[in-house]
Amino acid sequence: MRAVSFAVSIIFMFLIEAPWCLHSQSDNTASGPSPEAVVPSLAAAYEHYFPIGAAVEPQSLNTQGDFLVAQVSSLVAENAMKWDHIHPRRGNDVSSYNFSGADAIVDFARQNGMLIRGHTLVWHNQVPFWVFRGDSGTATRAEVLERMREHISTVLTHFRGKVYCWDVVNEALSDGGGTWRVESPWFKAAGDDENGDGIPDYIVKAFEYARSADPTARLFYNDYGIEAGEKLEKAYSLVKALKEKGLIDGVGIQGHWSIYSPDAETVRNAIKRFASLGVEVQITELDLSVYRWGDSSSLTALQPNLASQQAARYGALFKVFRDEAAVGGDAPSSGHGKLSGVTFWGIADDHTWLDSFPVTGRKDWPLLFDVDHHPKSAFWAVVHW
Repeated sequence: MRAVSFAVSIIFMFLIEAPWCLHSQSDNTASGPSPEAVVPSLAAAYEHYFPIGAAVEPQSLNTQGDFLVAQVSSLVAENAMKWDHIHPRRGNDVSSYNFSGADAIVDFARQNGMLIRGHTLVWHNQVPFWVFRGDSGTATRAEVLERMREHISTVLTHFRGKVYCWDVVNEALSDGGGTWRVESPWFKAAGDDENGDGIPDYIVKAFEYARSADPTARLFYNDYGIEAGEKLEKAYSLVKALKEKGLIDGVGIQGHWSIYSPDAETVRNAIKRFASLGVEVQITELDLSVYRWGDSSSLTALQPNLASQQAARYGALFKVFRDEAAVGGDAPSSGHGKLSGVTFWGIADDHTWLDSFPVTGRKDWPLLFDVDHHPKSAFWAVVHW
């Protein structure tokens, strides 16, 4: 009887430690345990590694508020801090700005003890037309740079002490990777290199303006596709040059990937490469599409085999993230380059930009929670290792 009791006790303890094993994972949503299972917190699971973040819209605070508080420790505005939202009208007075949406996100985060990432100050998309227009046609280089300075100064002053880091320049490299994004209106206006440092002037100026406006904020360059190839090399050179000028603190690897690529070791190598410069590294916009890039087909549901593949990919990536993390807060205060944050571009499949890109109206399932906010197989692969 004692042996039987001991065996029962062992089984009971195992079930408490592993509640997910109580439920079948063969349902057609491949979402893992049933909604009744106790769902742990992503933020708590990774509190000794790095903050876990999510991109949100102001309305997300109503539709996902309690869910976000339970799961993440950092927020980033998906759109509410971009130029067209926050500074839609020409000028630099109070009437030219609209901080309402961004303020709502910041206030929510502060009330719930969350960090806030700032995204983004200088990007080729979502910039009002007036920024590049002068009184009689195209604005001059001087006019554009002054508008940039005013914008950065006003925004960073408004959020000083509330936003701990900023994506200062976003996606300045071409998709080919070896050249600058020459079609960017910023490049056209101020893409020359007057001081001969190899960097378009608007990039350097943006970081200078941000450093001056808020010396306490950590400043990032943010881009996609910089985990390999020519784009990695170009981004590395850019970050290295900005680091030598004392203008940058970190690099954001966006992480808009798929269940097919890149492999985890490719991502590890990129993290190590950037970290070797003494900057912190963050994964800033993580989601894993179930479609290959260039695939225009459409699914009506997340198939179990794809859910399993997604879980395996997320599990492998988070193994790398833990390995390369700034455990114990090693970065950024020490100056050692380490992975210091992971931010998902969303929190659940009911709201994802991939439902409208690159194929408009096509449903995708790139996140850890399903459309009903239930954990998917990928969630359990991330929180249990």
